[in-house]
Amino acid sequence: MNLLFDSLHEGDEGLAQHLSNTAWAFAMLLLQDEPLLDALASPSIPSITQFRAQNLSNTAWAFAALGLTDLPLLAAISAPARHPMRHFGAQRLSNTAWSFAKLI
Repeated sequence: MNLLFDSLHEGDEGLAQHLSNTAWAFAMLLLQDEPLLDALASPSIPSITQFRAQNLSNTAWAFAALGLTDLPLLAAISAPARHPMRHFGAQRLSNTAWSFAKLI
């Protein structure tokens, strides 16, 4: 797992994209590897302000699709998601709402 994050550092422009894409890919493949997803959630929380609406939505959806409730991650996602709702669009908003409804 360390190899995955060796080139990613907090503050990197692509960190949010890499983290959300990885979580999304695992959900699409139905790979419920809790240690790996915990390792994805950990760096996501402090860098959540870098996540765009799509990153927030995909990350929430991935955890919900796999049935993994990570309350600190969900709390981190919910804070920035409340402010730029106009940037979410209908699909991202509905995916995020579904994710929270499924997990909480």
